[in-house]
Amino acid sequence: MDLLANLLVGLGTGIISSLMFLFFLTKVRPKLELSKEIAYETIDIEGNPTPCYVFKLINKTWRSKIYDVEAQLFLLRYDVTEGGQNIFFRALPLLKERVWSLNCINKNDQYAEFAYQFLCLGNLDEIWNENNNIEITVRARHAFSGFTKTVKQRYYRKGSSIKVGAFKFGNNMDIC
Repeated sequence: MDLLANLLVGLGTGIISSLMFLFFLTKVRPKLELSKEIAYETIDIEGNPTPCYVFKLINKTWRSKIYDVEAQLFLLRYDVTEGGQNIFFRALPLLKERVWSLNCINKNDQYAEFAYQFLCLGNLDEIWNENNNIEITVRARHAFSGFTKTVKQRYYRKGSSIKVGAFKFGNNMDIC
């Protein structure tokens, strides 16, 4: 009888500790924040002033880097058909779609290596109309757990989504 009781206690504690560890790992995922607005600014690329649209990402993961950060930008077109609505995705190029890593937030980080700005050099103003939306999707991998997270931000109206100016430095999504 003691053998059966010991076996059940050992099995029960093993299952409970495994479940607690899995619960802990599910909480150890990247925490990412994407800008709610798109900044429109002219930047200097290889000596040429170039107009671009900027999307800001901040790594808000607690005390951990993130790796394999990858972004995709899409123009979504809606076509109303009988019985519903079809959505067509058209990929839009970003100047750089992949970043190796982003640090965790640190108030003393004078270079804000926890934030990144994705640049689109295409003319969104020309191709974006009332039947379209813009969507950016970002995926990143947590340094400790290896879990990935994907976040999306959809911009519905050109007039309320694009703001002329540049993003403020660091842990700030304001455009000035």
